[in-house]
Parts: sequence; C-alpha cells; structure tokens
Amino acid sequence: MQPVSVVRYTRADELNRRMMSATAVMVFALTLGVPRILACSWAIGYFYQVTDLRGTVVGSDFPVLHSFRWYRQSVMRPNTKLMLYEYCWPCDVLSHTPVKTVITDALGKFDFGSVKPSHYYLKIDDETGPLSALFQVEVRGTQNPIQSEIIDISPVYPDCTGGHEFIVRAN
Repeated sequence: MQPVSVVRYTRADELNRRMMSATAVMVFALTLGVPRILACSWAIGYFYQVTDLRGTVVGSDFPVLHSFRWYRQSVMRPNTKLMLYEYCWPCDVLSHTPVKTVITDALGKFDFGSVKPSHYYLKIDDETGPLSALFQVEVRGTQNPIQSEIIDISPVYPDCTGGHEFIVRAN
C-alpha cells in the first residue's frame, strides 16, 4: 500500500490565498485605467541660448505625416500665443504674470522685440488647436539682427522623437 499525502488548508491559508488573488485582480484592473506615461522628460535647467526672440512657430499633429520632420516644420501656426515668463525654480511659473506676450501672424511669425538678457520660460499655446509647448530660454548679449528661431510645437512620441524642437538659426 502506498502512503497517501493529504494537504489540508487551514482557514488562515485559504484566507491568505483569496487575499493574494483579490490583490492581483485589483492591480490588473488599476493598470488598465492608467493613462499612457511618456518615457521622456525635459532637462531642468537646460536653456536654449538666443540673442533675440523672433522667428516662426511650426508644428502638426496630423496622423502619419507627423512622423516626418520636414512636414511638421512646413506647417506654420498662425494666431499662436507666445508668453514669456521670468525663470524661477521651483515655482508655479503659470501663476506669475508674463513679462511679454505676442501673437503670431498669418505665417506663424513672431517678434518679442527688445528683451533684457536673463533666463525665461517661453510658453506657447496654439489657440486653434491642441498644440502647446514650454521652453526654457536664455537671452544673452546684444541683439543679433540675423538670428531667428524655428519653434516646433508638435507633440512628442513616447520614444522621445517628434516635435518639441527649438532651432536657432543665423540667416
């Protein structure tokens, strides 16, 4: 005759097994409701260095074509609001009053004019669409009349590719 092993669960073991199952189900259910988290973040304290704040705002969130940089940067953003805030860290920058505000023209062009050298936040909101961006800029030295910027406010893919570019050009 072979010995028969009998596994007996005590009441505490049964309760523990049920608690583990319930916890696993709750964790799974909660992960379904979590929105997609972007894998990339922007460096704090990295400033785009410029002598003037003038140029063009571009960007697109059109499906498929948004993947191509040449397309994103060929879509001008008219009537886009650009707000310049004094830099502070840590702080709620949007609770402060902007130093200057400008609106782009029909071709997406903007010019802040004379801005004193300092560190700033540049917030860009497209009034006609869902695009927006926040950049840290440092205005340095004397103004350079041949310098301009192309600011791409297209959304960024989770792999950190896509828009959110601040390109300084000397024309």
